[in-house]
Amino acid sequence: MASFYAKNIIFDGISSDTFGLINAAFETGKQDSNAGSESTILQKYIPRRTTPYYYGRMQNTPLPISLTLFSENAIDGKSRSRISAWLLGRMDYLPLNIVQADLDNVTFYVIFTKAENVYAGNLQRSVKLAGICNAPWGFETPNPLQKSFTGSAIVSESFSFFNTSDDSDYNRPSFSFTTSGIGNSFSITNSTDNGRIFSFTSIDANETITVDNDKGIISSSTGLRRMTNFNKNFFRLVPGRNDLAIAGGITNFTMTSVFARKVGS
Repeated sequence: MASFYAKNIIFDGISSDTFGLINAAFETGKQDSNAGSESTILQKYIPRRTTPYYYGRMQNTPLPISLTLFSENAIDGKSRSRISAWLLGRMDYLPLNIVQADLDNVTFYVIFTKAENVYAGNLQRSVKLAGICNAPWGFETPNPLQKSFTGSAIVSESFSFFNTSDDSDYNRPSFSFTTSGIGNSFSITNSTDNGRIFSFTSIDANETITVDNDKGIISSSTGLRRMTNFNKNFFRLVPGRNDLAIAGGITNFTMTSVFARKVGS
């Protein structure tokens, strides 16, 4: 069962207030909720060996979400139709925000898969929802790192960045940077990740390049494909502190990281 105590939710940018609904729980006493982050162990046992060969683990069990939305007034047929259109049968995972203090910067991406209308005295008063997230956890609202430069000289700057994600795997942020009038290259080195270098060479002056390191997608303001100018080392952050160095003729640089938050449901 859900453990959210919030009065309101926001799904796909629309508040439950719009439909006169509040989040409610009718159960009393002890309640359990899913903590998420379940792991599937990849290992193999062989004869005459008492311990397995361990290949790793996958966190591939999505977080379930359950909610009960209650209305002080009876929910009539027209309202029921509008509520169903808002919540059910949607084509993709959509953002769900729980309006409570400890989750004010966490978003779940959810598809509601099941609904149960609850009646009292032949009048509908609430709807029980069951859904699935697109991950074993929610995600913190991104806080992009932004740097600006004059463009009059080649940039060489070192700094530290902390990957505070609750996911213990690599974090793969998105980048964008713009070359200056004297620039035709850019690199960022993560000395904490064994000196891994992400770099572009022989690109145009005043060109903006955007990189999604998670999906491996590169786009350029010139419309050109830039894979031949890229060293194919997509950038990643290790957990905790990362010591980084950027270099090149650029006027700006933005890095956007999305961190997992294991807040359960």
